[in-house]
Amino acid sequence: MKEIITYFLVISSTISLILLGIYSGNLDYSFQDISKILIIPNDDIISTIVWDIRIPRILVSIVVGSSLGLAGVLIQLSTKSPLGDPNLFGIGGGATIFLASTYIGLFSLGTFNTFLGCLISSILVALLLSKLISRPNLTPIKLAIMGIAVAALTASIGISVASYGKIFPTQIINLLTGSFTTSNWNTFYFSFFTFLICMILSLILSRKFYPMILSDILSKSLGVKPLLIRNFSMVIVGTLSGLAIYGGGLIGFIGLVSPHIARKLFPTSPHKIIINSILIGGLITLAADQITRFLFMPIELPVSLTTTLIGAPLMMYLGFKMK
Repeated sequence: MKEIITYFLVISSTISLILLGIYSGNLDYSFQDISKILIIPNDDIISTIVWDIRIPRILVSIVVGSSLGLAGVLIQLSTKSPLGDPNLFGIGGGATIFLASTYIGLFSLGTFNTFLGCLISSILVALLLSKLISRPNLTPIKLAIMGIAVAALTASIGISVASYGKIFPTQIINLLTGSFTTSNWNTFYFSFFTFLICMILSLILSRKFYPMILSDILSKSLGVKPLLIRNFSMVIVGTLSGLAIYGGGLIGFIGLVSPHIARKLFPTSPHKIIINSILIGGLITLAADQITRFLFMPIELPVSLTTTLIGAPLMMYLGFKMK
């Protein structure tokens, strides 16, 4: 019964935020006018704002948050590190460098090829990190240190590329601090179908995490190859991280926070933790985007500002509890 109530609260909160994002804003139109536009779109300016700006932005924020939540839980399950987060570990840094390179004109690609470039560059960083963490008896603290070092390296390279190309400050701020102001339907289509594939693969893979949670030795005795599963998980994480960078820039701590909240609300098996982390990640990111949109309207704050206020204290708490 408690689980059903919790699901109801999460889903109803998400729906409420979606309606808030659609109906609220700096527009002199009534509730009835916007409702009519939702049912029958037309060529009016309000229809363009609702259907080409607000709805894509809402959908992209949900997909990006869900992707980060899924990426975070995959890292935490496959590495047994409670501090796992794709952007905290620098996996999204590969896509950051690639996007910065496209901004300065180093690459001249179409929208879909740019999206693929983000995925591939993040997968390469994920595989590099997977190689670094493949050592036996690697503690969560050492893993976190390695990840933070990779994050610092990729971020510095991305900033250097942007500085060299003298790109507009708004572009680099949106990339490094998170923003959904440029979301469109193409971004949503690319992100959603990629996320859907990654989610299906993750749910298929979830059964393999049962023995891996206990130990790699037990996993091998049960026919599970932990190194192979970990590498495959990191490929999925890299794909999700590249997707998230393309859709919203560097948004920190969603991957860290979502699995921990999911475990508190729904303490259960790995495949359910995966599903619940997706729901929580989408909800938190949507809420963060709406908060930054309305708090000092018409000025918008970075999405990472809100997510960091939630995630940084949690990380300090987890670091304090770890031995």
